[in-house]
Amino acid sequence: MIDEPTIDIDAHLTPSSPFGHRLMFLAFTLLAFCLFAPTALLPALDEHCKLLAEERRLHELIAELDRQVEHGEELTYAFANDAMINERLAVLDLRYRKPDEVVVPVLAPSGQPVAPAATAIAAAADADGLAIPDDWPWWTRAVNNWAHQRGLVDLFRDDSLRPVFLLMSCGLLVAAFILFAPRIRVRPGQPTSPPHDCKAREPATTN
Repeated sequence: MIDEPTIDIDAHLTPSSPFGHRLMFLAFTLLAFCLFAPTALLPALDEHCKLLAEERRLHELIAELDRQVEHGEELTYAFANDAMINERLAVLDLRYRKPDEVVVPVLAPSGQPVAPAATAIAAAADADGLAIPDDWPWWTRAVNNWAHQRGLVDLFRDDSLRPVFLLMSCGLLVAAFILFAPRIRVRPGQPTSPPHDCKAREPATTN
């Protein structure tokens, strides 16, 4: 009796891509991501941090104005009901002095003009990288300081270099898929799918 030959399905397909190709594909895609992610996200994150800093400054300004309003209301009530306050105001306005009395000014002299809020926030961001809020996790500030010390924050915030980084990331991704994309290729002249029956029967022969 003749043995029935078998068809090896794995013989129809070449081995998968070499390990070196898969490693290069991973390296190229990782480099493309490392260029694309900060280039696309850092400007938006920078703008978001500046808006949060401006919002925090406005909250502090509103709180200070509320305190001034309360103080003004207290002074208004004192002017209308407190004779001692009125006497002091008369002394200040009319420069009235009692014998052997020395008037010492207590009002602070006019200080230097305050820089606009946008200028102050931009200066703080340039000095420390991104204006990371204080309530964010500690590691965000650590990463920001690490990147700022090495010039990476200013590098990816540069508008003139952003198109270059985007083109480089696209080129790396295209090169990864063209040169090292993992794939299984079928041998020429062989079917693209294995036969349903793993064994091929030959016609029976008689002695």
